[in-house]
Amino acid sequence: MNDRFYDPIVAEVRKNREDLLAEFDGDTKRLTAYLKTKRPEMEAAGLRFETSAERQARFEWSQQQQEALNKKIANA
Repeated sequence: MNDRFYDPIVAEVRKNREDLLAEFDGDTKRLTAYLKTKRPEMEAAGLRFETSAERQARFEWSQQQQEALNKKIANA
């Protein structure tokens, strides 16, 4: 691993992801199915999931912001 770019938080996230996936023998479909069954519990615990409409609105807003920045740079 390149120590120059080492981030302990990223390393922990990657390890947790590997451990979780290992529980399902590397089968991402089984992991996804498991997480879908846990979603109601996670929502009841206060987690909030982004809807498709919210994601699309966020994407469009981001595009507008990027376009405005590009115009500002072009006019500078």
